[in-house]
Amino acid sequence: MPLRELRPNLWLTEITLAEFDVRGAVIIGEERVLVWDTLSHPRDMQGIAELAGDKPIYVVYSHADWDHCWGTAGLNSSVIIAHGVCGKRFKTGEVAQDLAAKQSAEPGLWDAVQLIPPNRVFSFMITVDLGGVMVELHPLAGHTDDCLVAFIPQWGVLLAGDTVETPLPYLHESSIPLLPQWLGKLDEWRRTERVRTVVPSHGEIGDRSLITQNVHYLRDLRDRKPPTVPAEMTAFYTETNANNMKLAGF
Repeated sequence: MPLRELRPNLWLTEITLAEFDVRGAVIIGEERVLVWDTLSHPRDMQGIAELAGDKPIYVVYSHADWDHCWGTAGLNSSVIIAHGVCGKRFKTGEVAQDLAAKQSAEPGLWDAVQLIPPNRVFSFMITVDLGGVMVELHPLAGHTDDCLVAFIPQWGVLLAGDTVETPLPYLHESSIPLLPQWLGKLDEWRRTERVRTVVPSHGEIGDRSLITQNVHYLRDLRDRKPPTVPAEMTAFYTETNANNMKLAGF
């Protein structure tokens, strides 16, 4: 897996899956390294140990979906941080059921995956000190109820996970009751002038206009107004938009 340097001490991990691309990040501090999402498979973490050197590696799960947290066995990390609800998704067997389904559908492909639950969980904003770099972790429920975003104030970078997505966000059935909260938090971030770069897990990297784009789409769904979408989208996002509208009651 190639690593791409977005700015000094901030690298992106990017892979292409069957239907979509997914992106994580590696933040290098003077004392510690933080891996934002371990993606879908241990092999997705190749090259990170070399970046980290002898610094301890902290892992943060943006949420417990399979394409964000199945690669942890590819790292030597004893600190796994996530929202408390993310921890519950591991404990209830939901994450294990998803893996079993993948292993049944694609024999051999997922055998190397070892599910490693978070061992440090929280419910309110926390700050992780990497040494010279501070990373704020903020709950932002919507896509799922365990979603987080990570903000690096000194760089103006918001790692948005699946709370922001282009060309449009992906909703679950559980997202509908969370829409007001999701919209409210996104509206706060799009008005936060300290945010200069927005890095979603899926889609293009940009500025706060990406957040605005998602706010407009979600507001339209909330208001039962057909959302404006690009004229050309992949089959995955065309289907996602149709499913989002169905969930919203269209």
